[in-house]
Amino acid sequence: MSYDVKSTFALGTNEGSSQRTTGRMLVIHSTANVGASAKNNASFEKHNWNNPNVRSYVHFIAGDGVVYKVGETGYVAWGAGPTANGLAPVQIEMEETNDAKKFKRIYATTIELLRKMAKKYNIPLTLDTAGNTGVKSHRWVSNRWHESDHTDPYGYLSKHGISKAQFAKDIKNGVGKTAKPGKSKKVTYLTAAKQVKAITSVTRYHDKAFKKKELRFKPGTIFDIAKIVKYGKITRLKLGNGLYITSNTDYVKKLK
Repeated sequence: MSYDVKSTFALGTNEGSSQRTTGRMLVIHSTANVGASAKNNASFEKHNWNNPNVRSYVHFIAGDGVVYKVGETGYVAWGAGPTANGLAPVQIEMEETNDAKKFKRIYATTIELLRKMAKKYNIPLTLDTAGNTGVKSHRWVSNRWHESDHTDPYGYLSKHGISKAQFAKDIKNGVGKTAKPGKSKKVTYLTAAKQVKAITSVTRYHDKAFKKKELRFKPGTIFDIAKIVKYGKITRLKLGNGLYITSNTDYVKKLK
């Protein structure tokens, strides 16, 4: 095991739900609390799980080489809405950071934990496929049952260059592994474009750091590009109205 599991903030007797889950679903989240460590998030859930203004907790919060246990696996956690909560013996939150190197370690920890828990509960290593088994993003759950409006973890993953396709591949094979060695796809970003077309759903942001969401657009939407802007080692597409979208070619296609 390449991460440590800590039970410092695990819910105790008479804390959390006593209801057993009934399905083979693993729900994956990100915390939406950029810069707060897995430890801080676990502490918050431990001390607020029954706060009427919060009433939310998951089974694990994955961080930088460390995993904090909160809820008891196999029992309902309050992280994804009543229907999914009842079907998911495991729900995992991924710590959010703006540090690219730290993200890679958090992501690797999350994938390793996810794959281990999926094996334990006989959960298929599929992502957001039809049916109520497999690994499901919070976005899939929201779209399926409309019990929340959360869309994590895709916005967070996209910020760090991880597409849905790459996420699915890593869930299936593990980080840095592919079914056929040498066939993995390199993430690429546009360096020039005057107009692009959305290949998948695309979120528009107020800032090039993608910290503040503005609106989400359907596949097929066409955007006119005012300029290409640098963001670290990658690029973003700035629109005429001053807002930003991704330049990741897994999400947008250059038209001209």
